[in-house]
Amino acid sequence: MHRTYSMRQSRAPTASQIQNPPPPSSSTKSGRFFGKSNIGHSFRRNAAGAFGPDLAKKLSQLVKMEKNVMRSMELVGRERMEVAQQLSIWGEACDDDVSDVTDKLGVLIYEIGELEDQFVDKYDQYRVTIKSIRNI
Repeated sequence: MHRTYSMRQSRAPTASQIQNPPPPSSSTKSGRFFGKSNIGHSFRRNAAGAFGPDLAKKLSQLVKMEKNVMRSMELVGRERMEVAQQLSIWGEACDDDVSDVTDKLGVLIYEIGELEDQFVDKYDQYRVTIKSIRNI
């Protein structure tokens, strides 16, 4: 059976994917607790908004809340891709018709997860802009 899109076969990148590579991963994917800076710098940076003017405090709170939102969206996208793979694996043991449908549905769900991951990267760029405004 010929499959145009399948989770079970590795696909070569298309010409458009080669010409327009995906953006760099977001800053929350680094896996480090304090990032590249030391603890003292992190404390001073985080405390600066708490002791400044009211608008700076509110903007600092917004940036922190946005980071939590971004982490949640990142987790949802990652879990959606895992669910898509599991659906495809489960359908592989079924009849040909069910296998074909679950595989294609898995591809669609996986691509939704990839789009969510790209959205998180753009959302991180928005956060960087807000952080630069906060630091003025």
